[in-house]
Amino acid sequence: MGGTLIDYILTVAAIVVGIALLLGKGEVFMKGGNTELRKKLYDEKKMEKSSGIALILIGVATGISTLTTNPAVQIGYLVVLVLIFIAWIYYLKVKCKK
Repeated sequence: MGGTLIDYILTVAAIVVGIALLLGKGEVFMKGGNTELRKKLYDEKKMEKSSGIALILIGVATGISTLTTNPAVQIGYLVVLVLIFIAWIYYLKVKCKK
């Protein structure tokens, strides 16, 4: 077991916040930045759901990563994180625009 306490806390937090966003109960986590501009340009509900899915995937990837210290798994974890972020940003820019 390669994980530390902080790894487990981050895993659980990402999954819990992701589920809250996915269910539409996590709007508090979407605050900050230029909210007026964001509300004009983007569909808030689609943003919440896509952010929730991304966080759940990040939480699952982090959870799997904490189970081992194998360098190949750690590199795979980083690749998966980059792919999740790229897909999430693409979805926000293309599918969530009003």
